[in-house]
Amino acid sequence: MNTSDAYQVLKINPASSFDEIKYAYRKLALESHPDKNTSEKDGVKFKRVTEAYHMLKKDRRITNSKNRESKYTESKTKKEKTFTKTNWGARPGEGTPEEDWSRYTKQTEQSDPFFWKSYVAEFWKNYESQNNQAKKPYDFKITQERAPDLSVSVDHSLCIACCSCETIAPKVFAVDKLSKMNPKSNVINPRGAKSDKIMDAAQTCPTKAIRVEEKETKRRLYPY
Repeated sequence: MNTSDAYQVLKINPASSFDEIKYAYRKLALESHPDKNTSEKDGVKFKRVTEAYHMLKKDRRITNSKNRESKYTESKTKKEKTFTKTNWGARPGEGTPEEDWSRYTKQTEQSDPFFWKSYVAEFWKNYESQNNQAKKPYDFKITQERAPDLSVSVDHSLCIACCSCETIAPKVFAVDKLSKMNPKSNVINPRGAKSDKIMDAAQTCPTKAIRVEEKETKRRLYPY
């Protein structure tokens, strides 16, 4: 399946926003799920709808990433061009100010040699002092931001065992396939995947049966 096929499966056009893609997926997933539709017992249509959604989600991520890189490169190029256009230093064909610096200092050296020597000594003293400070190691530690500890649960009254959560995060969720009637998804390990993977699984659940919270603060992350 390619992106063109995926748009046709979800019955949307390529100009659709990601929210529209998600809405179309959830609507078709409910309509085609074997538990809800007796004519779709084999689950082929449901699996095809799920595959189309994940195909478009991945495609949008790649596109967004490329757009961010393009904007960064464009911004960087503009800054470089602006810097090269500034009227800094000598004009074309002339030497740099440093090459003829003595013409600015010669008068001061001749009129007050003692002041000039004191000024030079103080300048180099300050320069060396600043240089030594710059070489000192930082007096603080750079700490990496800790990933949030998540609390994950499944509301069995909403779960239709569509398997999308298990497909995305198989080490976190598992559907009770041994149950002959009305199987449900369960959380087997809330730390079995990174937080973004768990959030992806929660957001693709068509009935919003997965609840995600920050364990420490009890702040709900999904559903919003």
